[in-house]
Amino acid sequence: MAYIGRQQTSSTFLKLDDLSSQFNNSTTTFNLTVGGEAFFAGNPYSLLVSLGGVIQEPIASFTIVENQINFASAPTSGANFFCVVLATTNVTPLKTLTIGARAGAHSMDLHGRQMTVANRSGTKIPIAFNLA
Repeated sequence: MAYIGRQQTSSTFLKLDDLSSQFNNSTTTFNLTVGGEAFFAGNPYSLLVSLGGVIQEPIASFTIVENQINFASAPTSGANFFCVVLATTNVTPLKTLTIGARAGAHSMDLHGRQMTVANRSGTKIPIAFNLA
């Protein structure tokens, strides 16, 4: 039988690591990881989160801050969890970052997956790279 409807577009989908072993009826904030490495979601609408078999609504049920998910209420101990990233912007691994377009541009080795830059007032701002 032929597929009826709009064809699926190709994309990169990721399943985040399971957090359910950390659920204890009181903790609401958890680190998001893929393969043990920190994952920085662009926004909560790019995540499909299931908690205890119930799909969670972004903002109302959970928020994202950097590489952490914060649930509106603490997940119950023993509740199952899965999270699928529906969209990610980086589909090829970033090995180096070149700053400047002229001869003599600086290249940085990104062995880690994040770096920090300081603005003119000295405030440090983390920049993370999801290597999907």
